[in-house]
Amino acid sequence: MTGGYGLGNPTSALGARGVAKRVGAVSQHLPTYGDRLLDVGCGDGAYTVELARGYVRVDAVDVEPDRLRAFGERIAGTELEHRVGVHKMSAESLAFEANTFDRVTAFEALEHLEDLEGGLAEIHRVLKPGGAFSLTTPNRWFPFETHGVLWGARRRSALTAPFLPWVRPLHDRMSDARAFSTQEMGRLLRGAGLRVRAISYIMPPFDRRPRPVQTVSDRLEGTPLRVFGMAMAVTAVKPGR
Repeated sequence: MTGGYGLGNPTSALGARGVAKRVGAVSQHLPTYGDRLLDVGCGDGAYTVELARGYVRVDAVDVEPDRLRAFGERIAGTELEHRVGVHKMSAESLAFEANTFDRVTAFEALEHLEDLEGGLAEIHRVLKPGGAFSLTTPNRWFPFETHGVLWGARRRSALTAPFLPWVRPLHDRMSDARAFSTQEMGRLLRGAGLRVRAISYIMPPFDRRPRPVQTVSDRLEGTPLRVFGMAMAVTAVKPGR
């Protein structure tokens, strides 16, 4: 990819429905409660805050200072302030002991990691045996690049290059984020020592569209057309318990 892997859009760009649909998808895979949660690539904390009520202690990491600052402001003065630790830290080098977390989450983050295999190895290391890793990430079979299209140094609308994710060589040159098929993601997770438990697809949330459009999009998640969803949600388990 021409410019390396970018940091991606701020969480707010995904909209409230986008956040709710992703959290809902991984919550359907496994209940979201336990002792320790780690949210990797937490951004401004929108996903973390949604999940935090189910855990005794939460840690959240990201590499972007401005987004971490916004996260700190989000929880300042709330009951989460003393239960949620916000850290500037990369997924490829997690400063936590092995076998620490019951659940690790990564919402729209893996596609931006420079060292994807290294990040997955670290997630495996910090998970407790029997712990679960849940992620959402772009689905290669969605016909539009959700991070926009790079033309030279300019980023243009995804509509300028429909079906770009389907042509890997072009996608590699014209996007600064990965897209995965479920088969590719399964191989990556198994290679990191994790066992895939559940996979589902997320259609576009259409946060600012009329309700009938939202309803149609949501209903498609229950049809065979779901394989063309905008994102996939995957939960994998670390064996050993």
